[in-house]
This record gives sequence, C-alpha cells and structure tokens, in this order.
Amino acid sequence: MKKIKLQSIAVVLMLVTFLSSCSSDNNTPDTSDVIFKSSFATDVNGPTTGKVNQELTYVISFEVENSCGEFQRFTDVEFKKEPGFQIEAKYPKAGCESSTPTIKRTVYKITPTQKGTYYLRIAKSDSEYIETKVVID
Repeated sequence: MKKIKLQSIAVVLMLVTFLSSCSSDNNTPDTSDVIFKSSFATDVNGPTTGKVNQELTYVISFEVENSCGEFQRFTDVEFKKEPGFQIEAKYPKAGCESSTPTIKRTVYKITPTQKGTYYLRIAKSDSEYIETKVVID
C-alpha cells in the first residue's frame, strides 16, 4: 500500500515537472515578419478644454506608405526641447499589393489629473508638429 502511494506521488511530481517545463517563458510577440517605420500625423481632432479626471479622446489621422501599414504605437520625441509624440507604423515584410499612400486613424486618450494648460504635440514631419492646446479646469 505504501509502495503504491509513493509511486503515485512520484508520477504526479514527474507529470507536473513535465508540464511546467514545456511552458514558454518567452511571452513577447514574434515581430520577425514586420517592419516598423515612423509615420507622420496629418490631422488631430479632439477637445481643447476638459475637467480634472475626465478622459479626453483625440482622433489622429496619419499617413502610411501603403494600404498594409497599421498603427503600432506612439513613441516619445522632442521638438526643440518640447516633449511630444510620433506615430510608429508596422508593415509586413512580405510587401503589399497596393503601394499607394493611405490615411489611417488611431485614437489617443488622456486623463489629466491636475488643472492647467497642456500641449499635445504630434509629429507631422521630422521638424514640425501639430499642437493642440488643452485647458483643464
């Protein structure tokens, strides 16, 4: 009886070890089939006033090189020592059937926690940005 119980525990331990050793520790997405490039904003639409702790939503239009380009993320940039954002787009490495530049849209949300005047700056070229002044009361 004791031998069967000991064997059962050993089998369970081996099974747990086997199952946990097969799990992947690498949770980062595979990006080997995409290319990342900077993209520039063409238009920013959203409120110019708001209240503390109120979520503000901005629709940002940006141009991608072809119809396969997609929004990836916002990256921090500096314009003449002023903080701002630039759009990063992703493209498939395999290429795209359409090589016509396309306008895409993404949403940027902020929730100010203090009163004051804020400036949302989004790159529209390497040296220019679209600035939206936001007054929070």
